[in-house]
Amino acid sequence: MSAEESVILCEGFHDRAFWKGCLKHLGCQDLPGRPPFYDPFGKRVTPGHFVFLSTSGAFLRLQSCGGDKAVLGRLEDRLVERTTNTLRRLVVNLDTDAKDVAGLALRAAGLRTAVESRVAKAAPAWTTNADADLALDGGATLVSTIFWSAADPVSPQLPAKQTLERLVCAALCAAHPGRGATIATWLASRAPMPPESPKEHAWSHMAGWYAEAGCDEFYQAVWRDALVVAELESRLRANGSWDAMMAIAR
Repeated sequence: MSAEESVILCEGFHDRAFWKGCLKHLGCQDLPGRPPFYDPFGKRVTPGHFVFLSTSGAFLRLQSCGGDKAVLGRLEDRLVERTTNTLRRLVVNLDTDAKDVAGLALRAAGLRTAVESRVAKAAPAWTTNADADLALDGGATLVSTIFWSAADPVSPQLPAKQTLERLVCAALCAAHPGRGATIATWLASRAPMPPESPKEHAWSHMAGWYAEAGCDEFYQAVWRDALVVAELESRLRANGSWDAMMAIAR
């Protein structure tokens, strides 16, 4: 294994679980052996960081940062560290948090600008390559942005806010027609009606069809259902994420 790594920075534990399922689906493997694990630079892997071997045998770290601001902060820190700990690829993964489909493009553009401003602090001379990655040091390090979203029409079967939950629920509803209507009917029947949250839809799917697996496993299990995977891939291609997800898994 060469002394370099690729890194995925995501917001929370559920994003991390979703990524774990995706990376396994794309052919990545858990690091062999038992903890403690060590990275290519001889440092002990921090508890809570998931580590894999990519399909080419490269070291891949998956880190849940605890919110969007923490993701951007860790992005800047890791880019500074690249001079001593070689960084091959870095994926910055955030919820768009747009309130509706119409606001998606504007919100994504704002997030990308925020990422670019952080990159510029660590590498003022970055450029953009043909795949829309930010290329640092002549392409030695590539930074990709992945923003969770699903452009499915507004529906009581889906959360309105553009988050991981909307993406997953949209894929589940398309793959298994009937589930979404059942959940929408139940959610509408609650009294008194609580404030809307994207999680109410996701956890309803989990409770209805994945209860034994639990919350973390739910986000991994969707990647083991071929019908759901096809719908996830379709939406990830549409929002521009899929190529970067496959690239970091190589």
